[in-house]
Amino acid sequence: MAAAATILDDIDDKFCQCCLCFEQYEDPRQLPCFHRYCSKCLDKEIKRNRGDLKCPLCQQEAEVPEDGAQGLKKDFFMNEIIEFLDIKKAFQDGETHECGDCSKIGKARSYCFKCSEFLCDGCHEYHMTKKSLKEHRPYLLTLKDVKSKNLTLQKLSSLKQAPMCKTHPDDVSRLCCKTCDNLPICTACTYGGHKSHEIEDATSLATVKREDLRNRLAILTESKDKIEQEVEETSRSQKDVIAIADTEIAKLNHDAGRELNEICKALEMVSEERSNASKHILDKWEGKRKHRQQALEEKMKRIRKEHEGMEQKCENDMITNIRESNETYSKKESKLLSKRENVERQLHEGKSLISRGKGEKLGNTEIAIVKGKGTLERMQNLIETGSNILVSENNWTVIQNADRVRAASEPLIRELEGEFPGLDKVLEYPQVRLSLGRAEKMKVSDKPVMEVAIEDIKKKGWCINGVAAAPDGTVVITGSAGPNQAHISVIKLDGRISKQKLIDINNFTPICFCAQFRKVEFVIATFRTATIGLYNADYNSYHGTDMRKVINTEVKVWCITADGSNDQIIVGCFDSPVLYVLNGKLQHTRTIYSQQITKSPSDIVVNNGTIFMCCSKSAYAVNMEGGLLHELPKPDSANCTVPFSVCTSNNGSVYMLWFEGYSTSVMDYVITQYNPDDGSLLTTTPVRAVPGWMAAAEIDGAEKLLLVSHSGEMLRVYGLEEDH
Repeated sequence: MAAAATILDDIDDKFCQCCLCFEQYEDPRQLPCFHRYCSKCLDKEIKRNRGDLKCPLCQQEAEVPEDGAQGLKKDFFMNEIIEFLDIKKAFQDGETHECGDCSKIGKARSYCFKCSEFLCDGCHEYHMTKKSLKEHRPYLLTLKDVKSKNLTLQKLSSLKQAPMCKTHPDDVSRLCCKTCDNLPICTACTYGGHKSHEIEDATSLATVKREDLRNRLAILTESKDKIEQEVEETSRSQKDVIAIADTEIAKLNHDAGRELNEICKALEMVSEERSNASKHILDKWEGKRKHRQQALEEKMKRIRKEHEGMEQKCENDMITNIRESNETYSKKESKLLSKRENVERQLHEGKSLISRGKGEKLGNTEIAIVKGKGTLERMQNLIETGSNILVSENNWTVIQNADRVRAASEPLIRELEGEFPGLDKVLEYPQVRLSLGRAEKMKVSDKPVMEVAIEDIKKKGWCINGVAAAPDGTVVITGSAGPNQAHISVIKLDGRISKQKLIDINNFTPICFCAQFRKVEFVIATFRTATIGLYNADYNSYHGTDMRKVINTEVKVWCITADGSNDQIIVGCFDSPVLYVLNGKLQHTRTIYSQQITKSPSDIVVNNGTIFMCCSKSAYAVNMEGGLLHELPKPDSANCTVPFSVCTSNNGSVYMLWFEGYSTSVMDYVITQYNPDDGSLLTTTPVRAVPGWMAAAEIDGAEKLLLVSHSGEMLRVYGLEEDH
């Protein structure tokens, strides 16, 4: 409330200066934003803007009354200050005035606010001693009061008497007509034109308004402190953004440099091995040639023709073996060169992605700081104005302005109930990791390297409809938890549930899918109700929305995949020929149409900008526009002809699960591995298990394939080894 105790002597002429005409305010009027201007200056602004009005300082729009600036609220607070400054100037400059009582011309001794006149020495003493003028004494301002330099707004407002009734000019207005916009009236008016109106005692009404205004200012002051702290924290976070970006780039440089050194060493070894192999072959065949030469010399005459044929054959065999050897080592060399090119490409892309992220985050924090400072300026203006009105002893100043302060504070308070912009996810970066050894042939183990029973799911009679794994090895399964509920469960490798979240799905036994999105954040979706949301495995938190409202279409979600580095969530729907793309805020960004989606895709996965789909009895790879890239080859199996589940691994390979048809008992599967670049079939591995869903996960430092059954009875882990 520091503004309320302002010493009026500290107020200079600039405080009362209009920022449009740079003169002292003349008939000041206040806009809804509480900025004030001369009425004539506002009329010029209205004319210049062809009937519209925006605050020249803050650009907030204001409604223009029919009579122009005259229809806007008068600034009682500024009028009081201007009146005091005029009186103060008259006292300090020693101006001569006509005495309001005796009409003598001379220097004024005091000013009577009840008479609205200057008084000479004699008439001042007469006011102070005459009993009939006793009621004038509280309204006297003396030269001594002005010179004391401790006159406050509160004391000045106490010198102002209540306004006189406009209908009965001789009577003081002690009542307020709320029906007529808080019009000051006297007692006689209640028997006249205001007889049936809502009347309030001015003192009582001012007390109520002061209390409401005091509460409003307390809320704004508390919110102001909070915003100041958050703006300061956001400013500090800019340094963190730069530090994190520099750290990520340094880490990429380190990882890439180490891998490139290994590749260079491997290339040198291959070159040396090829040279040694060629020499060994030459030495070997040279020895054989000498041996045959000796035999030839002994039997020269008898087997000359036969020997010549054998010699020619040996030479041909030698050339063939050298060529085959060169081809083998050339393939190895080409493979390593391709790997080096891939690392260099990913290094460049990773640096570019982090640099873009760094620029965007710095821009976002700057916008947040500017917006926060703008909000603080509006709040400070409102708090200062409200504080001055609150301490005013003039009831009419409170009555005329309290409602306006309250109305102006409402949108600010509603705005502050939301989250301060710019702080959310300001330090979050896309994950950039080197994908090494892309599309290596990997052999899937014939039998599980680990089998774990998920007892908690099985005992409760729940089911599983999806499995996904985070880069740190966190494994999440989702599915039905009985009627009207779906479960999200984080499981350990011993089958125990470490965290669990239940989602209410009214009137249905839901089918619930999942996909890994960013770090330990997963996308969760349900079938019939088309609910889609994000689950954080660290905090066991979930928030979702209705997919149908997001895309404005009636759909049933049937499969999902996500690409956290590109902020994309891709949704396939039941009996729908399209894929819907959402961002991390669950907002619809675009729709993908593909001729390959003739029926509901049973599963999809996105891999480096390519979408791999399981559709009916075929599997396809399409680009992000829906264009066909490859129809994936089927496994060489008479029974396993239906693609059911698909996932991608850290090294870039795509794995797909094929079977004969859905069943709840143990059956034969085929797991196929595809090259994501050309869709070629790399490996095929038959497995035998209960039908379920598949995901890739890093376990004990090595990548594995996870297979969970629909009934939740078993989690099977299959090993992956490079197939030479």
